[in-house]
Amino acid sequence: METLHHLVYQSSATTGLNEAELTALLAQSRTWNHGHGLTGLLLYSNGDIMQVLEGTEEEVSYIFTRIAQDARHGRVVKLSDGPIAARHFSQWSMGFKALKPEEFTHLQGYVDPAKDTYLNQPSQHADAGLHSVLASFVVDDVVRF
Repeated sequence: METLHHLVYQSSATTGLNEAELTALLAQSRTWNHGHGLTGLLLYSNGDIMQVLEGTEEEVSYIFTRIAQDARHGRVVKLSDGPIAARHFSQWSMGFKALKPEEFTHLQGYVDPAKDTYLNQPSQHADAGLHSVLASFVVDDVVRF
């Protein structure tokens, strides 16, 4: 049995995404994730993105590399990366919740992309606590398409 792995990252969309574009992106992501044993959560607000990915280390690392190189993402910062005992988002190939901008600031580990020190933040945290905080923040009211 392979060890479960999680990765949490934050990025800024390089262009604004409207509802139709977000829906299409989620459909594409969910199809990919389902086929590769990935689960997770995507939070989006006015161009700010925070995402949790869960799966094998190989699959999580592969998709994160693709995301980091994707021109639609800028200022990609890894907030947490490491093994987990269990999935928090096992029912979702990608759960989604749109947030108000001020709700992002209450998330543990959030780094404000408007600050000059944004890219100077530590990029490697083996902090499964952030993973748990995100799970508890959205568990009752995630939008599932």
